[in-house]
Amino acid sequence: MKRKPGWTLEQAFYISPEIFRDDMAGVFGQSWLFAGHQCQIPQPGDFFVYDMARDSLVILHGMDGVIRALHNVCRHRGTRLCDSGSGHMDKIVCPYHQWRYDTAGTLQATTWMGDDFDPAQFSLHQAQVRNVAGLIYVCLSDTPPDFEQAVADLTRLLEPHGLDNAKIAYSETYRIRGNWKLVIENQRECYHCPAKHKAYAKIQHDTDVHDADKQDMLQARVDGARQKWTAMGLDTSHVRPDSGFSGGWWRANRTPFRSGYVSETMDGQQVAPLMGSFTEADVGNARANTYPNFWLHASCDHVHIVRVIPIDAETTELQADWLVHADAVEGTDYEVDAVIAFSKLVNDEDHDIVMGQARGVGSSRYQPGPLSPVKEEMVDHFLDWYMTKQGTE
Repeated sequence: MKRKPGWTLEQAFYISPEIFRDDMAGVFGQSWLFAGHQCQIPQPGDFFVYDMARDSLVILHGMDGVIRALHNVCRHRGTRLCDSGSGHMDKIVCPYHQWRYDTAGTLQATTWMGDDFDPAQFSLHQAQVRNVAGLIYVCLSDTPPDFEQAVADLTRLLEPHGLDNAKIAYSETYRIRGNWKLVIENQRECYHCPAKHKAYAKIQHDTDVHDADKQDMLQARVDGARQKWTAMGLDTSHVRPDSGFSGGWWRANRTPFRSGYVSETMDGQQVAPLMGSFTEADVGNARANTYPNFWLHASCDHVHIVRVIPIDAETTELQADWLVHADAVEGTDYEVDAVIAFSKLVNDEDHDIVMGQARGVGSSRYQPGPLSPVKEEMVDHFLDWYMTKQGTE
């Protein structure tokens, strides 16, 4: 099944269980996936469980200091090893027959196995794992895509925000009725922003980028901000997925807010202590996304991160996290409601949009529609990338 260039997908790509299975194998099974945060596992023995379709990983800070992604499957008879979402352990014990592994995944003890049993052959399977400026990425494939340029671009942008010295101030999980691709498509354009995200449009320039009457004003704002940030030692490159590098599946850039605003909050003002290495609030909005399951907006005082988790062909779960400085004290240095209000509003608005689109896409009268070459070029880019990964183009 093909896609007409510049158009949305055929209906089956949004509702077919068979295509969903192909997505899990060919897209999610072969890509670098955002799994969680370094700050979730600060001490040796700390872990969290990352589930993706049929696969489950234990992301573990080993006693040797190494972060690993261990497949959550006992090598004896396949029992799931960890059901808890997170915790601390100095060893991994299978709840079924008590096989015991160390935090590197090496089998340490069993009972009643034969004389020819070799424990060295039964270590836990491991996925590829990378720590990128405090973001933990995993890949299930034994031959993962090249990640080095993405690591460099993301690190250069995000390191000043200090995600490795942060904490999760608030998390919220959303389950929506809609295919995961509809979620990404919506996130990749701001065509809908003036009508659907009025609070967002008030402090962000996204709605101005194609307005001919505002180009001089916008360019002056961008030029002034970049000059200031360069003097501060901040990265001001603008890496887009269509920038021409191999793969084309990540974005990393810093953009200014409208004049007078410094954070993604309801009034655009700082509501928590400065993060990372910042000494002032006017550092703009760092944005990053990686196909197929992650995006981030980072302000001077907090970071909002979304992880996309496909459940089935017509259901998607989203994990939204808000990070603040590790030393910030709730109720003294920040109020959770003030940190999350802006991004939560945008999330709720987007989820309504996606669910409305999903209901329409499931109709007997749905047909692919043409994308705006001005406002939806990044949707077109994502769909090109997806069709290539899926092996149909």
